[in-house]
Amino acid sequence: MKESKWSDEQLQELLSQMPKIKDNRDPREINQAIEIKMGKQKNRTWILPSAAAAAALLLLFILVPNLMSWQESADKQVELQADRSTSSEQIQSENNTIPEAKEEDSELIAQEEGLEEQEQAQLSTEPEAETSDEISKKIVASESSPTAVYEEDLSGKAVLTYAIPDREAQNIVPVSVLVDEDPARTKFELFEDTMSRLTEDAWGLDDYYPLKANFTYDQGNRMLTVDVPEDHPYSMSSSTELLLEKVLANVMRDLNIEKINLTTEGNTGIEFSHYGYREELIPENSTGNLIYYFLYPNGADSKPFLVPLREKINSIKDALTAMKQNRTENNLQASIPEDIDFETEEIQDGKLLIRFNNESEIIDNEPTFHAIEAILLTAKEFDFDTVKLENADVDKIGKFDLTEELKVPVAANKRDLPN
Repeated sequence: MKESKWSDEQLQELLSQMPKIKDNRDPREINQAIEIKMGKQKNRTWILPSAAAAAALLLLFILVPNLMSWQESADKQVELQADRSTSSEQIQSENNTIPEAKEEDSELIAQEEGLEEQEQAQLSTEPEAETSDEISKKIVASESSPTAVYEEDLSGKAVLTYAIPDREAQNIVPVSVLVDEDPARTKFELFEDTMSRLTEDAWGLDDYYPLKANFTYDQGNRMLTVDVPEDHPYSMSSSTELLLEKVLANVMRDLNIEKINLTTEGNTGIEFSHYGYREELIPENSTGNLIYYFLYPNGADSKPFLVPLREKINSIKDALTAMKQNRTENNLQASIPEDIDFETEEIQDGKLLIRFNNESEIIDNEPTFHAIEAILLTAKEFDFDTVKLENADVDKIGKFDLTEELKVPVAANKRDLPN
């Protein structure tokens, strides 16, 4: 850079020749003007950042709701897809329970809010739930358990029938058990040996066996000797003496015994507190026939015992009519439903014909099955061998084929012995 050729004196002289500048404004006015200019300068400095911030906020308010709406829509799509996937996996397993839930929900809505007429008409066409009575009427034949012993039960078996008092000492219940046949032993020996195996208490009966006595059986003369100890329990009351007599009378009948001799520790006769001294037992000839009723010692839902009462009735028709009535004095129930009406006809060769009236409803269930068993056992007491049932609503009840003649049972009240 070239050095200036002007001296200081020359510069001063040159400046003094320039026109003078004079400002007539008040100094405060000048100061105020300066301050105003400085404020405007500062404002200009923040104009662009402020505008940029405002624009950013505006874009934020515009974009954020759209972004949130888009995200919510995306989430819903994911949820919907997941629900659809879960539903497709559960449809098969829930297919059986959905109708039941719908029925229950429909009933609640109908009660609380009411349904439209069209929906109510649709619900009225749905099948109603079966009552307990309707269900019980549909018990299948395979579930009907026989109470009696029949010929087909006797293959290689011997039937033994025990007269057992009930717990109230009101009735003598014939209970039949099956044991293996033994040609080397008499039926009475089998009868005596099996006494201790009876489970009367489990059956709901009095724990009566084995009898507190020793037995001697003369098969040739068909005579039985019963020897009791001095402290025997059969003389405590008139009822215990009567029960022993009834039990021994049934033993005579079932084992074809003609006479029973009574002894006490080898000495002739037994001294009873009410009957007095007795040396033998010869049952009196009773008039009438045995008629079977139901006994439920273990409750009405259990299998009944068929208990015979000797009635002074000499016709099978009157006997079957009597079986429709309860015997409250003996705690026995009717064995034939009162609403079942029929006509009876005695046919030659030991055949009884029973024809049901059209109004009678014959159902394949367990009560009807046991009613037929009671009819067959009673018919046996009147010397019938077979019974033919006609005009029933069904062809089969339990094991009974109603298109065929039914054979009377061998014995009543089959029960199983413990192993």
